[in-house]
Amino acid sequence: MNHPDNAAPQQEEDSMTRFREFVAAEYAQGRTIRALAALTGRSYGTVRSALVAEGVALRSRGLRAREAAGDPQREELAVLLLSLRLSAGLTGREAGERAGMSQSKVSKLETGRLAPKPEDVARLADAYRVPPDVRGRMTALAAEALARKRRRPVLLRTRACHSPRVARAEQAATAVRVLSLGRLPDLEAYRGRLSLLVPERAAWPGLPPGTGVIPCAVPLPDTGFRVLDDRVVVVELLSGDVVLTDPDDVRAHVERFEELRARAQVSR
Repeated sequence: MNHPDNAAPQQEEDSMTRFREFVAAEYAQGRTIRALAALTGRSYGTVRSALVAEGVALRSRGLRAREAAGDPQREELAVLLLSLRLSAGLTGREAGERAGMSQSKVSKLETGRLAPKPEDVARLADAYRVPPDVRGRMTALAAEALARKRRRPVLLRTRACHSPRVARAEQAATAVRVLSLGRLPDLEAYRGRLSLLVPERAAWPGLPPGTGVIPCAVPLPDTGFRVLDDRVVVVELLSGDVVLTDPDDVRAHVERFEELRARAQVSR
């Protein structure tokens, strides 16, 4: 016979077990975390924690999902951090106190809303007393996620020439490829290091020697762009410029530029 003092904790544990099993089953049937929160009267974080505790692989969601879709390391680390905290039996507040950070920061790291820094992950690894192999995985994921964030496209609501970062890259570049579909670059600023392509409809007699004129029959991209030393791409939009630093993005623009240059007629 159970002692009366032990009955309440046991009932609470049984209730939580049933809750975790219920949300896991409903989630597998396609219900969202937000829908399960409304259905059960629990918070979004409580439902998400229950799913992670049950070992359920979480689906992507909404805007955060679109951000995380190209950042699998950040998403994996977020779930891993939550799982480790639950395994350590700590609340978000307790984890933050042990790691020397706010509860809000712990929560943002666990949901992927905040890009993880290796030093933050190391402090949480200490707080959760994880084994070396898990710590190594956490650190690697944080480093990869941070590197991906730095390569993420940046939309400037003005022209890229007003960005100190882009200005430094332009000054240091030894080779500049420009596909100009409207706005011409500063030819004097790029003297001696410019490869310029323009469509035939925009060509005029005063083009500098060596400019590639692309025939009207050749399909063109929707936007012009310039490539700085195979390291940075600036794409021209009406609303501003988009700066790309991901190596794959840069490589794709270089290849497209060279394809167009191969079909262009060089002015003399």
